[in-house]
Amino acid sequence: MNSEWLSRAGCLIVMIGLWSGIGGIFQERLLTSRIRWRRRNAIVSARARLAEEQADSERMKKELKEIDETFDTESAKATHNLRLSIGVLEVSLLMTGTFLWGFGDLLVR
Repeated sequence: MNSEWLSRAGCLIVMIGLWSGIGGIFQERLLTSRIRWRRRNAIVSARARLAEEQADSERMKKELKEIDETFDTESAKATHNLRLSIGVLEVSLLMTGTFLWGFGDLLVR
């Protein structure tokens, strides 16, 4: 493979970058489903506690709204952080791999 080995390596780096992007999609889905599960548990727990305390409907709505807002904020923040980290990794791999794939044979000479 004389001078073509670096081009071939660039192709592999591009493939790793693509798999990284697909892995990021799976991680995001897992993260959001975990947050939804925690939200449902928090709502069920709050409803049971409020029913036991015989809280009025206004207090119940207020506490459930706070739970929703908390988890919405947490979900948005976690999703943003995940997308940023995966995006930086994916872009750097794809740029490096594409460069080596396109010009790898010229760099070795």
